[in-house]
Amino acid sequence: WTPLQRSVLTKLTFVGAGASLCALLVTLMLFTMLDIPKSDRTSIHKNLFIALTAAQVVLLCSGSATSNKVVCTVVAALLHLFFMAAFSWMLVEGLLLWSKVVIVNLSEERHMKYYYLIGWGLPVLVVAITLVSASRNYTADDHCWLSVQNGVIWGFAGPVIFIVMVNVMILARVVAITISTAKRRSVLLALGSSPSEQALEQIR
Repeated sequence: WTPLQRSVLTKLTFVGAGASLCALLVTLMLFTMLDIPKSDRTSIHKNLFIALTAAQVVLLCSGSATSNKVVCTVVAALLHLFFMAAFSWMLVEGLLLWSKVVIVNLSEERHMKYYYLIGWGLPVLVVAITLVSASRNYTADDHCWLSVQNGVIWGFAGPVIFIVMVNVMILARVVAITISTAKRRSVLLALGSSPSEQALEQIR
């Protein structure tokens, strides 16, 4: 990269991160001010927004940390943690959708604690393992992020690819079930079955 390209890329990054942060803050304010009913979905959305907001704040402050190796490592670890948490909460979104459509009898209250464990516990575990296994080569030479040259970036890219694949499979399964349910419902309507029979068939 030439100095001009680096300068343009840095400015674009800060503009994009700033715009994203403003949108996230507005969203969090709306969640706080509006009387939105409490539910698993609302809690998951809030945690996702918190993770993204924290990541954008750290990203905006990361430019001044490159001169100090220790501070730069801390910033990279925080970015790793919060961006990993954002993807983990996206995984939780997929699991919640799965529980609503595929496993209709799943108890929300009993499983929310597992959602928190996945949303925040998994990122902490991933970051800790990556730091321990690559403490000296954790960050890149010229910016506060995971090193690509030493393969440390896979401590982020690997889990993200896994999460995306799981969510794609969940989406495919949910779409298949939705289409199948719609077809069965149309057949029942054509046969003139009662609403209770239609509801029973939908549960099946």
